[in-house]
Amino acid sequence: MLRRALLLMTMALAALALAVSPAFAGEEPPPQPVPVPVPVPVPVPTPVPTPAPAPSPPVASPTATLHVSRGCTSSDHAKASVTGTSIASVSFFVDGKKVATRSTSDNGAFSSSMSCSRLTFGAHSAKAVATFQNGTHKTLAFRIVRTRPARPQFTG
Repeated sequence: MLRRALLLMTMALAALALAVSPAFAGEEPPPQPVPVPVPVPVPVPTPVPTPAPAPSPPVASPTATLHVSRGCTSSDHAKASVTGTSIASVSFFVDGKKVATRSTSDNGAFSSSMSCSRLTFGAHSAKAVATFQNGTHKTLAFRIVRTRPARPQFTG
């Protein structure tokens, strides 16, 4: 009986030890809960409207204006000049032949003159071709008319 009482006591202690500590019974302890990080709210930046770009000033188109002398007699010179904006050079043509090119202006005018004695009497086609700094061209056409000088009237 004593034996039986000892056996029961031993079993009761073993059961108590198992209830108190699983490691005592040779088992792994239950995993401890891992703390889950609480997400920290990240402030979302409020979009700031981007101002519209300032309008660029309109690009002015280059200009060229032709000025020609009137009349061409044997003792005169036919004169032509071109004024304007953004002009790089001006070439002058008479009857399809280039007679001059000017790449510098004289007080803002690109000028050329030709002795009228180099022309035959009558009308001649002429043009000035302005080349602008942006590479474009403008052709300005005109006519040169060589006339005979008036004969003096003798009275007597």
